[in-house]
Amino acid sequence: MVELREVTKDNYLDCLRLRLLPEQEGFLAPNGDTIAQSKFESHHRVRAIYNNNKVVGLLSYCHEDEPEDLELYWLFRFMVDKSCQGQGIGSNALKQLLEEVKALGGKQLRTMHKPSNLEASKVYKNFGFTEIGELDDGDTLLEINIT
Repeated sequence: MVELREVTKDNYLDCLRLRLLPEQEGFLAPNGDTIAQSKFESHHRVRAIYNNNKVVGLLSYCHEDEPEDLELYWLFRFMVDKSCQGQGIGSNALKQLLEEVKALGGKQLRTMHKPSNLEASKVYKNFGFTEIGELDDGDTLLEINIT
């Protein structure tokens, strides 16, 4: 069973041990950077992705803060360990994330990926995200409405 849990002193080392496939490594910041950033950005929320009580992934999200908008959220880190990809864990984690964001009053969730990250593009589009543009750094911008 897939579930999201807060990253704590009890599971952060498991989160640091997660790995991507070699061809995916340049697409995301390391999990340690994501966890550290959350300690200085109070609106960032980091979640360990569990499958059957084992840490298998990590995600981080926040509400828009420039200007503050509590209806718009950003998924800015999302990864599943290389040994657990292709099992539906990512889609299940996204479903749970949408429920969490909805409970916080979120109406839209945005994310982004490098244009060369075809696997991320496929995952997000299959889940229901729609491409809505491109960010200044060239990343593809996607959005899903939360109902």
